[in-house]
Amino acid sequence: MHSSPIVTLKNFNYEKIGIILFFTGIFFLCSSILIGGMFLLPSLLIGSSIKIKEKNYFNDKWNCSLFVCGILILTNSLLQFFFIPNNYPVSWDPKLTLIGIFNWIPLFWIFWACQPYLNSHHKRKTFVITLIAGTLPLLITGFGQYFFKWHGPFKTLNGLIIWYQRPITDGGLSGLFNNQNYAGTWLNFVWPLSIALILDKTKNVIKKGISLSFFISIGVAIFLTYSRNAWTGLFLVIPLVVGGQSFNFLVPILILFSFIVVLTIFPIFSLEFQSLIKDLIPERILLEFAKEGYENLDVTRYEIYKSALNMISFKPLIGSGAAAFTAIYYLQTSFYKGHSHNLITELAISYGIPVTVILLITIILLLVLSGRIIFLKNLKIKTTFYERGLWASTFFFFLSQLVDIQYFDGKISIIAWILIAILKNIIDEDNYLRTIN
Repeated sequence: MHSSPIVTLKNFNYEKIGIILFFTGIFFLCSSILIGGMFLLPSLLIGSSIKIKEKNYFNDKWNCSLFVCGILILTNSLLQFFFIPNNYPVSWDPKLTLIGIFNWIPLFWIFWACQPYLNSHHKRKTFVITLIAGTLPLLITGFGQYFFKWHGPFKTLNGLIIWYQRPITDGGLSGLFNNQNYAGTWLNFVWPLSIALILDKTKNVIKKGISLSFFISIGVAIFLTYSRNAWTGLFLVIPLVVGGQSFNFLVPILILFSFIVVLTIFPIFSLEFQSLIKDLIPERILLEFAKEGYENLDVTRYEIYKSALNMISFKPLIGSGAAAFTAIYYLQTSFYKGHSHNLITELAISYGIPVTVILLITIILLLVLSGRIIFLKNLKIKTTFYERGLWASTFFFFLSQLVDIQYFDGKISIIAWILIAILKNIIDEDNYLRTIN
């Protein structure tokens, strides 16, 4: 009788286990943050242990920057909750500022802990494919909602998991998300990645067909969200991924599109001709550009931004607290706005100018330095369409947050910080190659 082999903790390859858990979590994240988180959390704990063995946390300048941001956010939140008088007791609960911490500090940890799973071209390609594949439920539910009137919300596990399938009235395709702007943001994450996937050379007809199917489906879904933000990303990221040759077909399309929009808004030709053009375009699309689509707005973006800047001046160093904009703006105007429609002003209102400046500079430097490596430098580091797509996805996300905010959706913020971690890894790889050459 042979004795069974003894399995010890030393027999396990924790990095391989962490990789499996990480990419499984990425796959399920779009469908459910609960299911995705169940896999991501242990993978990130493993990733943390790997990073601790590799390098002291504070020997990395990027970690130091985010650590300072985390300390400032935590300190300011505690001051706002325990010591600073609440000037808006009727409309603002100080507990919100403590809850708001979870929008930032855990994400700083994710940025650090996920890096071992994204530190090579092969791993990044796997991430791209997994994220696109995990978007399939959004595409299915979104098209079902739009074309077949699938309505919900659908709940399971006693409400722990909720899939939003709301009737489309004055909005567009939203699928699993709460509204079309959030769906559009997620689709903008994967749109440049789907372009990279279709540009990847392969002789496998099946792979090429699947890549083309996702490319077309994601593009159509973005269009059907009727989100101007998402539409901008639909065109803007193409040159970043494809390169200069994309202008050969992109510029004529944009000129034609712009010309049609101008014809529908301004009576350049006869009213009969303008009416003919309008009849050819769905009314829902026309409203996104015509003045009729803005007539019922209670306030303009300019007025919101102006109020946000005034609020920042109230408490420029420590801020007024998370979600304070909504309370203050309602008291001032009697209009409800969930946020200031700009992530920079929102962060400054919540936690002050110092933390905002440090975080903004950190992200800008990561984008600039990684962008120079990907687009301008001819190095041994393997940067392909996938790296271009990942950079374009990160860049457009933060660009889009200057005119609207979807960051506070957990799924979206997690992907955003994972993308930032990828850019950081690319910079590290470039630095390493320069030291050994």
